[in-house]
Amino acid sequence: MPRSRTLPLVVLIALVAVSVGAAGAGCSKREAAPASMAAAAPQALQAADPAGGAPAPADRAMRITIETSITVKDVDAAGRAVRDLVAQQGGYVGDARTVGDEDARMTSFEVHVPVTHLPAFRAGVSGLGEVTSDAEHAEDVTEQRADINARLSNARAEEKRLLELLDKHTGSLADVVAVEKELASVRETIERMEAQQRVLEGQIALATVKIHLSTRHAESRVGPGRRVLRAAGEGIETAGSFLVGFVVLAASAGPTALIVALMAYAVYRGVRALRRRGAAKKG
Repeated sequence: MPRSRTLPLVVLIALVAVSVGAAGAGCSKREAAPASMAAAAPQALQAADPAGGAPAPADRAMRITIETSITVKDVDAAGRAVRDLVAQQGGYVGDARTVGDEDARMTSFEVHVPVTHLPAFRAGVSGLGEVTSDAEHAEDVTEQRADINARLSNARAEEKRLLELLDKHTGSLADVVAVEKELASVRETIERMEAQQRVLEGQIALATVKIHLSTRHAESRVGPGRRVLRAAGEGIETAGSFLVGFVVLAASAGPTALIVALMAYAVYRGVRALRRRGAAKKG
């Protein structure tokens, strides 16, 4: 009978790693992926235009960021309205900040709203007051999403092959330990890429909206009497600052000025004494 030889388990592991690594390197290139790799991408990315080119614009994965500034009559009431709109559209408030006093107040929000509900949310926010600025940015992350999905698919395929090696092949204890070590590394990679995938999908599904609410300039709402009192207070504060500055200057320059004055006085007395002596000799 011909003798059959069983490859050592570590050799099989090396072959699996080389084959999977070559496939992953091919996916990272920006060339047309083979059909086997296309199966790992989302179904939405498989739709192409009639000419057989790139995916249609509607199938692109976009990360949307919006920033808008609105002038309102009551910042606090408008802020409560923003929170209600976010809750109604199924989003959440990521950050909120209020600065200023009762005369000049501003509240800023960073909210995350489902892209499907974005038009309704923007319409509701625009109705809170006068929109003074509005900007929208859409970042195309289609290739990034496809790359993560393809690498994740390859890692899962490698995990499956390593599990099959453990089930179907026997070897020494060192071989088994080597397979288990490689399997743990692959599973760690899978968990990391799954986390990246969740973050990216969340950024695609939820638009980030930054809202700045503010009132008009305080002077338009302050009465004449209050403006006079404010001006008087500012004048007193300015006079006090001037007086304090003068005292500080006198305290710092006083010793030097005193020494200079004493020296000048001594010179003056000396010159005067010399003149008197000269006048006495002439007389």
